[in-house]
Amino acid sequence: MTDNKVISLFPNGICTEVCLDFLRFKRELGQKFEGSDIYRLRDICCQMNKAAGNTPELSKDTALNIAHRRDGEAQGTQLNRIRILRKLAEYMASMDMETYIIPKNFTQRYKYDFKPYIFSREQIAAVLKAADKIKYKSCSPFAHLVIPAILRVFFGCGLRSSEARSLKINNVDLAAGILTIEKSKNNISRYVPMSESLTVHLRKYTQAMGFDISDNAYFFPSPNGGVYHDTTLRDRFRAIMSQARIPALGNGKFPRIHDARHTFILYSYAKLTGELSLDFYTALPIIAAYVGHTNIKDTQRYIHLPEFDYSGITAIGNPVIDTFLPEVTFDV
Repeated sequence: MTDNKVISLFPNGICTEVCLDFLRFKRELGQKFEGSDIYRLRDICCQMNKAAGNTPELSKDTALNIAHRRDGEAQGTQLNRIRILRKLAEYMASMDMETYIIPKNFTQRYKYDFKPYIFSREQIAAVLKAADKIKYKSCSPFAHLVIPAILRVFFGCGLRSSEARSLKINNVDLAAGILTIEKSKNNISRYVPMSESLTVHLRKYTQAMGFDISDNAYFFPSPNGGVYHDTTLRDRFRAIMSQARIPALGNGKFPRIHDARHTFILYSYAKLTGELSLDFYTALPIIAAYVGHTNIKDTQRYIHLPEFDYSGITAIGNPVIDTFLPEVTFDV
């Protein structure tokens, strides 16, 4: 997102300039500050503007109010906001501004309480079928080609939204069937092999788009040829889910594009441990490397084992348990 577009997102106020300076500072350090982090900073900026007097400051009361966990809010969402708030406060302190830095022990130990939505195979097929029905529109001349293709990449490779949207034409090797993900989360680059069916679809997509394979343009371009915006893609995804008759969740929210990543990881785990008979400790590092996790614990959190997986684990463990716990042969 360009500086001018970022500036337009922020409200006028006494604290706005320092918030924008902080954002520029992070980018000048070579750190990624995009997407959700920008909107978190904007939310913090709005609350600071409301509470500040004649000079930009972050008082203790304002900081604690911003950091407070909101009704129905996931702990991870709260911690992401506190992360931005703390970094902003540290920046303000370095500029000799009045500020309060949220202490490290402000929140309780993080409990991973998030439960992702896992798409069934029938739902995935319904989503792709609905996407394939998108009609050409002059205001968005590529959408009828881009959306079906990028959704297949989400479900077929488990990429993060930013990774798929940032793909360039020269990152996609359709001869070998490999995607190159460059400097993604934690500055990690990796190769992502694709299935034959996905590779074939992307070859047809490339022909329909008229790409020059040596070009450095975006592989999934927005209407103006730039990177597809995450909120635009989210809105299109919700519309497609409605057409596919996938209802909103109990909390009124819809499954997210990122849930396609959860779904991919879970199905990959099921295939590796089921069809290929790999054990848990062999399967996990393979999945972690494929999806770009630097810590296997991150992959473990993605795998919310459904009921059918527990039966397989207990079946393997029962013979071992029997050797440890011999049958009681006398009355108690």
